Amino acid sequence: MKKNITKKIIAIAALATLTLGSLVGCGNAETTNASSDVTKVTVATSGSPAPYMTVDENNEIGGSDIEILKAIFERLPQYELEIVKSDDPLTGLTSGLYDLAVNNYAWREERGELYYYSLPYKTGYDVFIQRIDDEPLTGLQDIADRGYRIEVGAGNNKALALEKWNEENPDHQINIIYTESNFQIKFQNIVDGKTDVAIDDGPILDTLIGQFGLENDLVGNTIDAETQEFISPHNSTYFLFPKDEGGAALREDVNAVIKELKEDGTLAEILIKYFGTDTSPVAEDLETTLN
Repeated sequence: MKKNITKKIIAIAALATLTLGSLVGCGNAETTNASSDVTKVTVATSGSPAPYMTVDENNEIGGSDIEILKAIFERLPQYELEIVKSDDPLTGLTSGLYDLAVNNYAWREERGELYYYSLPYKTGYDVFIQRIDDEPLTGLQDIADRGYRIEVGAGNNKALALEKWNEENPDHQINIIYTESNFQIKFQNIVDGKTDVAIDDGPILDTLIGQFGLENDLVGNTIDAETQEFISPHNSTYFLFPKDEGGAALREDVNAVIKELKEDGTLAEILIKYFGTDTSPVAEDLETTLN
């Protein structure tokens, strides 16, 4: 009798141990396995525009911003990085589906109310994209006074700046055409005379103009400092995080490495590789976040 009771006690203990082990394994969803402190970080990007984000024929996501992201997480062994393509990275960030979004994001005040911004990891510059035989523009008033038509995506930084210009300059209204056209169509419309100018990143033009076979048709003309400040007062690019405790902690870790990459030249090395020049932020811009 005692032997049977002993056997039952051993069997129950073994079952309890097995069950406990299963529960521990299922309850640690934020780590890659039960015995590890490595946390999975899911990063979302739309995969464009090039050269910042690209997707090749094998569905591999690359580009300058992705290479910078990978360089950051190589120095954060406590995280396991997963990069996914998403049609709407920010909605997924809001819903908790993603932990970080990267998509050449500039500062927008309304976004700053919803998401944490990292320190900047690169700066940019805009150009007036015009027909090659057109007289270079001198500023936004020049666009208005020439009656030029300009295509912009509704709600983006350029559209908001131009709308602000029109509100503040009733006698110099810019003819804004809202579009969902991609870069190739937008650039071709300038060549064909359907529109007259675009304001876009210089690196985007440098990358795409040859791909579209428009190098003999379009040129990027320099934007003066005052106009650049009006269009993009914080002309830098940032990673975005959920505005919660986890997002704040992840941002702190990422920011620390951005500073390291700036200091040791890695950031400059990556940017020179893609753009031929160092467009990393100056040290003063890495002192504090925007929100």
